[in-house]
Amino acid sequence: MKTYPVLKSVTPIDGYKLLLIYGEHERRIYNFEPNLKHKYYSSLTDVKLFKKVSVIDGEIFWATGQDFCPHTLYELSVSA
Repeated sequence: MKTYPVLKSVTPIDGYKLLLIYGEHERRIYNFEPNLKHKYYSSLTDVKLFKKVSVIDGEIFWATGQDFCPHTLYELSVSA
């Protein structure tokens, strides 16, 4: 089973992109915009709501209740 680094923080940047900080030094960027087509994430098209993202126990959550798979987030993000 593959292990992933622990997500420490998330910062919304440039529209619907997320700056992800793993461990002490690894920085990655994930473009969340394609996910907004799904009904589950449709409320996050409101940029103000999208920016209310936080990390809880290594996973991201929004104030509106949505979450996103931490392994997918890591695998589909790019090095910053």
